[in-house]
Parts: sequence; structure tokens; C-alpha cells
Amino acid sequence: MIDQERINTLRAARATGIGRMLLLARRDFLARVQERLASGGASLPPSWAGLLPYIDIEGTRSTVLAQRAGISKQVVAKVVKELEALGLLERSPDKGDGRAFLVCFTELGLERLLSTHEAITEIEHEYEALLGARKFGVLREALFQIAYGAQPHEMRKR
Repeated sequence: MIDQERINTLRAARATGIGRMLLLARRDFLARVQERLASGGASLPPSWAGLLPYIDIEGTRSTVLAQRAGISKQVVAKVVKELEALGLLERSPDKGDGRAFLVCFTELGLERLLSTHEAITEIEHEYEALLGARKFGVLREALFQIAYGAQPHEMRKR
């Protein structure tokens, strides 16, 4: 039988583990984005968060989207279809490969993306006010390094 001390240690580790804190921070961030968009009459379905960040402005193949998002091609197809029905995305032939299609933003999709990034900027200001400018800068740089495996100035050289 597992003793209570190990259970208490596990409980504390789960509450303060980086994975859980990142998940909770993401949940807070997405809720704030949805709240902002909804208040402006531009809400997005829940599926947007899993796919839209991985679509390049000029369009992205669905196979690449699946790899970037870490989901199956079938799930990508389903979400793209849902977002197409809302007029946010469209599929267009890939000029580089006649057999492939690019998932692209429609005009409405780009407008929604711009609105989303305006909301994100507001939320970043809220987080900066919460943490202070120095801590927020450190957080941004640390997340950048984790996400891209490089320092911000190194990415600019690429």
C-alpha cells in the first residue's frame, strides 16, 4: 500500500508541476481570447484553438497541419470542414503539387485572425500588468526558448 506521505508529495508535485501550470495557463489564455471575441461578436468554435495557430498566412497543407498540431489527418479534415462551413477557411490547389491542397484563410478568416491577435495583445498587456514588465519579459523569452529551441535574437537570423 502506498503511504500517505508519498500521496501528499504526489499531490504537491501535480499542483506545481510545469506541465499542469502550462495547461492551466493555456486554458486561462484561451478563455480570455474567447471572451474577448464573443464580446465583439466574433466568437470562434472550440476547434479553432487546436488548428488555427498552425495555419500559415499563405496556407498550409493538411498533412503539415496534422504534424504541427500533433493530430491525425482525419481530425484535421473534420476541423477544416467545420471551419470551412463557418466561412473561415477554404481549400485551394497547391501550385507546387497538383495533387495536394492548401488550407487557407478566407477574407473572413483573416479578419477573425486579426481580431484574435488584437485580443491576444490586450491579454498580453493584462498578463504584463499582473506579473510586471520584467517578469513578463522573462516569461516570454523562456517560453520562446522552450517553443522554438532558440533565443529570440537567434530566430531573427534564420
